[in-house]
Amino acid sequence: MMSVSGTVSLGEDWLQNHRVVWLWPAASLAVLGGWLVVSGAPGDLLAADGLAVAGGLCIGNAIRCRRVHCVVTGPLYLVAAGLFLGRAGGAAMPAAWIVGGAALGTALAFVPELFGKRYFGTAPRAS
Repeated sequence: MMSVSGTVSLGEDWLQNHRVVWLWPAASLAVLGGWLVVSGAPGDLLAADGLAVAGGLCIGNAIRCRRVHCVVTGPLYLVAAGLFLGRAGGAAMPAAWIVGGAALGTALAFVPELFGKRYFGTAPRAS
C-alpha cells in the first residue's frame, strides 16, 4: 500500500510483480482467441472472459497503487466484456468495434505515463 510519505512501492504495482504480470498477456490471448479464432457465441464468451479478467486486474491494481492507466482501462475492459456478453446473447455489435475501442482506450490511457505521470498523487520509490 502507499506509505505515509505518499509514495508507491514498485512491489505494490502488479505490473511490476512477476507473480501477477503474466495474467495480462493471458487475458489478452483469451480476447484475441475469442475474437479471431473461436467463432460465434463461444468466441464472444471467451473474449468476454479475457476482458473481465483484465478489467478486474486493472481495477485491483488501480485500488492497490493508483496506476493512472489502470484507473481508465479497468472500467473500459469491463464495459467491453459486457458488450461481448451482449454479442453472445445475440446483440448486433461488431466485435472489431469492441476490440478497436478497447485498444484505442488502452493506448490513450498510457499517454500520461509517457509524460511521467504513472501514479495518481504519488511518487514511486524503490522496494
